[in-house]
Amino acid sequence: VHGMNSYTVALIPVAIFSVTGIINKEDLKKISWDVLWLVSGGIALGLALDKTGLAHLMVHSIPFDQYSPYIVLFGAAFLCLLMANFMSHTATANLLMPIMAALGASMTSLAPLGGEVTLILVVTFAASLGMSLPISTPPNALAHATGNVQSHQMARTGAILGVVGVLMSFVMIWLLHVVGHIG
Repeated sequence: VHGMNSYTVALIPVAIFSVTGIINKEDLKKISWDVLWLVSGGIALGLALDKTGLAHLMVHSIPFDQYSPYIVLFGAAFLCLLMANFMSHTATANLLMPIMAALGASMTSLAPLGGEVTLILVVTFAASLGMSLPISTPPNALAHATGNVQSHQMARTGAILGVVGVLMSFVMIWLLHVVGHIG
C-alpha cells in the first residue's frame, strides 16, 4: 500500500522509539547482535543459493529420485531440526527453503504425497521445532540470559519436543493429505 519494503518498515519503530526515548543506547547495547547477524547471514545465504542457481545444482547432483520419498521427507525434516538447534530458526529456514523448493520440484516420486508443498511444510515445521540451545531462538536466549535456565535443561527438553513435534507434523501433513488440502 505504501510502497516501502519490509526492511524500511521494520526500522520505523526503532527510529520512533529512539527519538522518543523509549529505548536508549544502553538498550541497544543489550541486543544480542550476534544472533541478528546469524539470522541475517542465513537470509543472505538462502537468497544467494536461490539466485545463483546453486540450490538447483545441489539438488540435481544427488539422485534423490532413487530414494524413497519417505526417506527424503524424514531426512530433510531431521536435517532441518538439527540445523535449527545450532542456528536460529529463521536462518535455517532461509538457508534450506530454496534447496527444498528445488528438490520438491525435481522429485517426481513426491507427487503422490503432495509434492513440493509437503516437503516445504515438513521442513518449515522442523525449523520451528529446533529449540534445544539458547542460540536456537530468541526466547531461548532470553530465558538463558536470566540464569534460571541452563543449557543442559534446554537441550534435554528441546530434543524431546523437537523429535515428537516432527513426528506429529508428519501425522498432521498426512491428515491434510487425507482430507484433500495437500496433493
